[in-house]
Amino acid sequence: MDDAQTLATLLFSETKDLEDAKGIANVTLNRIKRGGRFGTNIQEVVYAPQQFSGVGTKEWNKAANMQFANKNEENIYKQFLQISNMALNGKLEDNTAGADHYVNLKISNPSWAKKMKQTTKIGQHTYFNELGK
Repeated sequence: MDDAQTLATLLFSETKDLEDAKGIANVTLNRIKRGGRFGTNIQEVVYAPQQFSGVGTKEWNKAANMQFANKNEENIYKQFLQISNMALNGKLEDNTAGADHYVNLKISNPSWAKKMKQTTKIGQHTYFNELGK
């Protein structure tokens, strides 16, 4: 997969909400901008161990193999591919205020979230900035 497809597959595996997908794309890019710790490119950041819970899941595999359950899922993926291309071309506004983490607090309450500055909430995810502690 190229970078746009990898990012779109990540977005599909993490959410089906358009604005939330933009947030996740921004988190991915913000991690690259930070350099080093999370990786220096899309592939390194997305595949970093224990960072994105959607990687390798059923939803990930649907998008990676282009085997969607219905036309709606296929359309969502196409929209996420557009978001990914915008992000990679520097044309996606950062709707997370510089966040480099996010979590669905209804599913998980990680200890790291208490140590970071919350920047926004989009869809089911709450976004945080590690540098804003």
